[in-house]
Amino acid sequence: MMRTDTDETVATPFWPPAMERGRVADAAFARAYARTPDRHRALIKTGIAAVYAACGGPMPARRRRDEDLGHDLRLVREDGPLDFAVIVCGREFASPARLAAAVLPALCARVGEVAAVRVGAAWPEPLLVALELCGLETACRLGRRAMAGLWADLAALGCGAVVLLDGADRPAGEPGANLDVYCAKTVGRALVCDGPGTACDREALAVAQPDLALDEAASLPDGPESLDKAAVSGYDALYVGDGGLDAALETAGLVLGPGREGFWLWPRLLPEAFRRPRLAASIADGMA
Repeated sequence: MMRTDTDETVATPFWPPAMERGRVADAAFARAYARTPDRHRALIKTGIAAVYAACGGPMPARRRRDEDLGHDLRLVREDGPLDFAVIVCGREFASPARLAAAVLPALCARVGEVAAVRVGAAWPEPLLVALELCGLETACRLGRRAMAGLWADLAALGCGAVVLLDGADRPAGEPGANLDVYCAKTVGRALVCDGPGTACDREALAVAQPDLALDEAASLPDGPESLDKAAVSGYDALYVGDGGLDAALETAGLVLGPGREGFWLWPRLLPEAFRRPRLAASIADGMA
């Protein structure tokens, strides 16, 4: 805490000065929300609700498991939330769905402070709307030079995690031992395959994934009935119409059916990634 000239106590900013200087004003959030069509906000909100459900909602503040295992081992496992998390995206990143899929696991893990940082460009309004609907209040804009010197400042904040979305710039040097760094990357391509009775919602895809190239399965040499080539073509996701989910699971790591065009999940970026584990080992009772 610090005092002003009027002797009023104000909170000391948590984030490093470079992030505080680049903080997005509340008015920018309000303006983005007002300018976004109702249907687009609804599409973003639907995707966020599904990610929240996939994360299981808020985790307990503390978890503990005490087990007597083989070889006379008694093992105590505890975990609690990290002190902070920073989600970083670059100037080309534009997906509300993929941003929410990085932010919500940290929030569900009950991380104390969470911020989103955009490097080298202003925040697109759909991304601000996604952050607003996620309940994230801290968004910052940094230049490349400011980002380059951020590791040391972040390490001083405690135990935290930094998520680099789709090749976002890393700060210079090596992160401290108390910082976990995750890279959530796509190749930038998805395949769209309509079913015999249900087509994928192209408008929803354009809202959720404006920076992914969307290939139509009907344009594949073997047509939409054969998805074998999708497995070796480097698609990040496969959007399928009715009746195609089971077959599509063999061809893509993320398969999204009708109504899930606005959903995304990073498979290695679950709430557990934003928790601090602790272990204690001893001799099991009665074995000493």
